[in-house]
Amino acid sequence: RIIVRTALDPDLPAIVADQRAAKQIAINLLSNAIRFTPEGGQVVVSTRYLTDGSVTLRFRDTGVGMTKEELEGALRPFKQVGASEELRANGTGLGLPLTRALVEANRADFEISSTPGEGTDVEIVFPAPRVLSQ
Repeated sequence: RIIVRTALDPDLPAIVADQRAAKQIAINLLSNAIRFTPEGGQVVVSTRYLTDGSVTLRFRDTGVGMTKEELEGALRPFKQVGASEELRANGTGLGLPLTRALVEANRADFEISSTPGEGTDVEIVFPAPRVLSQ
């Protein structure tokens, strides 16, 4: 009972990235967004082709969110923070660290922000040199 919406740019060019890694990045971020968003919340997945030639992939949710300290911990391998014991028991603490590593291995930028009680916003930016011109 979570609303999942998309706002995908119809003119999005192809990017230079490992296809399997790109799929894993999307799966990890979407599953985290859904997992940590309570019933009645929203998850929005969007893409944009920016005027500077870069492409962004963004996952935004209205989930439980994290403090700055929790966010720093969540980006360390095998560290689980926030949320209920039930949600933590179903994970390994590798989702965000692995996702960030996959993003960086594909020469893209990983940005994450979060606010407790409001949700989390993750943005992956593929710079212009990683974007194939149309």
